[in-house]
Amino acid sequence: MNILNLETKLAAAEKLITEKTDLLSQGSNFALELSINSLKSHIEDLSFQLKTAKEQREKEVVELRLIGNEVDNGTVPLDLLANLSKYFSGLVTAASAKLKLGQDISGVIPSEITYPLNLRFADIGQGSSRLFITGDTSPDLFGESLLENSLNGLFELLNSDFNESLSDQVHFLGLRSTHNLAEFLKVLRKRSIELELSWAAPNETKHFWKGRRDKIQILEKLLDGFSASDPINTTVCGVVELISRSGKLDIRQEDGDLIKVTYSKKLFADVRKLRLGDNVRLDCKEVTVFNSSTEEEKKKYSLSKILWEE
Repeated sequence: MNILNLETKLAAAEKLITEKTDLLSQGSNFALELSINSLKSHIEDLSFQLKTAKEQREKEVVELRLIGNEVDNGTVPLDLLANLSKYFSGLVTAASAKLKLGQDISGVIPSEITYPLNLRFADIGQGSSRLFITGDTSPDLFGESLLENSLNGLFELLNSDFNESLSDQVHFLGLRSTHNLAEFLKVLRKRSIELELSWAAPNETKHFWKGRRDKIQILEKLLDGFSASDPINTTVCGVVELISRSGKLDIRQEDGDLIKVTYSKKLFADVRKLRLGDNVRLDCKEVTVFNSSTEEEKKKYSLSKILWEE
């Protein structure tokens, strides 16, 4: 069974177990309990199959097609290649660290994160300046891949609405990652190079971004302007409206406001116990993200611990 089918079946099974658990909360039902236990075993089996399928896939391949006078002959100046590789590696490893640990880290990123990624410059395509970068899929026990989630986040950021959802993706990937992306774009801008970035995800989704010169300049300026306050402890209460395996929770508060909360991979086992419609109380870290380019600021939340659910 391919990865897309496995993820579809897994999502359907998780939705079904949520519905049946809700029914069970209304009163004891032995047959329903047996069905839920059977579904739990089915989900564990699907997760194992998903992990195995992604292990067999082994590699993620990202293509960077460079367009510009310096690179139109099918070769790339060595200093340009070095800088692009440096900042692309930096944005992926920093994003992976943020997703795994739940916060930006300073200094050297631990080998427990960089080693499984195994990012490599693989090849230059013939006939044009097409660079290929590979990394290991390296799924965990639940079939989740740090590299896959980081690349998904990158393309969501690149294709996001600059006026609405950009700060959400900046918070999701972390400031260190997005500042590396800003430097990556700055290299392209200074050399008057446009970019076509593409990646075929394990679930067969084709991701693509075309960076024209004007778009590169705008996005570079916006990303370079982001900063964040020191985190403070806070509590978020409300009803669970969205649970994403990639690390996102949506909580609807009593006053109707929707709070978007990110969570790290180390909390995945706790989060997967939540169900849509649960009333929850979450211990979170709150930061204020500020963009000097637009003079906008928004509060962002990262999960520290689930205090209770009902």
